[in-house]
Amino acid sequence: MVVVTGLSGESYDVDGEPFYAAGSRSVQYLCRDPRGQQRLYKLYRTPVTAPDAIEWARQAMLFGRQTMAAAEAAGGSAGTAAEAVNWPIDLIQHDSSLIGTVLPLIPIDYLQPDGRPRTLDQLWAAPGQTAPYFRAGVAIRLSDIIRALEDRQLVHGDLTPKNVLWQAAAPLAYVIDTAGLAPGDRVRDRYKDRYDLATLVYRTLLPDTAGPPGVPWEAGVAPASLDPRVRALFDRAFGNGGFGPDARPSAAEWGDVLRVVYGAAASGPAVPTVGFVPPATPAAPAGWSGPQPLVSYQPAPQPDSSNTALKVILGVLLVVLVIAIGVGVVVLSGKNDGENKASGTTTTTTTATTTTTAPPTSTTVAFDKSTLNQQATDKTPFTADAMLPQSFTDSKGVVFTRRSTGVKDCVAANMSQNVKTALQTNKCQQMVTGTYIDQSDKILTSLEVFAFPSNTEAEAIYNDLKGQNQTWAVWCPTQGVGASVCQSNLDTLWAATYSSWGRQQYRYLYEAYSLYISLAVDTSLAPNLDAPSRTLLQLVGPDNYWKPR
Repeated sequence: MVVVTGLSGESYDVDGEPFYAAGSRSVQYLCRDPRGQQRLYKLYRTPVTAPDAIEWARQAMLFGRQTMAAAEAAGGSAGTAAEAVNWPIDLIQHDSSLIGTVLPLIPIDYLQPDGRPRTLDQLWAAPGQTAPYFRAGVAIRLSDIIRALEDRQLVHGDLTPKNVLWQAAAPLAYVIDTAGLAPGDRVRDRYKDRYDLATLVYRTLLPDTAGPPGVPWEAGVAPASLDPRVRALFDRAFGNGGFGPDARPSAAEWGDVLRVVYGAAASGPAVPTVGFVPPATPAAPAGWSGPQPLVSYQPAPQPDSSNTALKVILGVLLVVLVIAIGVGVVVLSGKNDGENKASGTTTTTTTATTTTTAPPTSTTVAFDKSTLNQQATDKTPFTADAMLPQSFTDSKGVVFTRRSTGVKDCVAANMSQNVKTALQTNKCQQMVTGTYIDQSDKILTSLEVFAFPSNTEAEAIYNDLKGQNQTWAVWCPTQGVGASVCQSNLDTLWAATYSSWGRQQYRYLYEAYSLYISLAVDTSLAPNLDAPSRTLLQLVGPDNYWKPR
């Protein structure tokens, strides 16, 4: 076994036999860092000697170490777009030459059962086995990953289908072979990534459409149903109509257009949410004299006098984090369809409600909103699709997309007792949960919608809880971006800057909670969190279902 030391100062125990030796540019070895974490060491066949290239590699390594450390601390394989790049995390030098690099292993979710990478061309080879929404989701995710490189003025240089991996269980992508990463102003063709991205998007969205040999795009062979906005991007990317290389669409343009055209479909069936909630009677840990002070949240402003603000208060106490397993788990005190009753900290598997409800038939008669005040006259389906928008744009112009939903019992096992009592006393019937994440995968907004027999009970719960300390649940996706929030260290979680707003409307009660997925602590970020939690409260509920189509 050989030991090499990187520029970071860390040493790596390198296996004596190559892990993969067929590459033209390097020989690859498995190695372990000082913490026992397995890594991949790529020994270059030709050392790098140019000082500027070595300096650039050093800067990329520093960014890679920071990015991958955050990704690995969060766990899972579906973090931010920047974390979906196989960044170099250390460099090995000998004398004045760069002889190798250390990389993270490819996350297991992107490997086939036999350990080989699941490359993008395998997705193209079986178009009938993957739903259109899934392929669209992969294309959007890939655009976001390349956008993360473009935002840093980086060019990958080799965006082939062999260097883009995908998950079988979720529309996620991962980019490998980063040896060619370079600043855009130091490469021969700074627009090559844009051409390659367009080619990958074309084959992913339209796997059954094969253009002439050597020509990735010909408008005549594309389906007539292809959205003209997508068609226009392909024309620019491949030079139809006299467009030059500098007119090729950026990754940001691809992401924005694909979200508009395929956004609702690309989300696919909603995955269930998993919540974190404080224990009912927390024990004081060593060094504490008792539970920490409670923090108040502001009531959301109301659009008219018929709506009463709900003051939502989240207790900064110990929390029981329920971690997703399989399709997801959640601690509950009651029983729903598809759920088994649980008590204490026992976890139970939940199945998301994915029922699609058709909008009401348009008529010339004005809709009577007073019918929404009574269960007997309220015809709104109590489903995520009826109650929650698929996406929304907050007051700062940031777009959020729904990532997970669930229909659950009103009372989570570890809500504060006064909240439980108020919900039960006022005959709360069910709760719809949802999570939204912004287009840059930075902010999570959690939502709860509670239904009561009438507006009398919904208003009463506000009056019952007014002025009291309260603890409500917050929800996360069971997998992918945002799942890390419910899996985080408790001290870090409760120190994070957040914003929460509540509202009562008709026979419903709403609560929204926003924080940075990174659990950033910075009060100057509060306006960025206020914007989505406040905006979302004005868009949820039965009005989302009954609005004109």
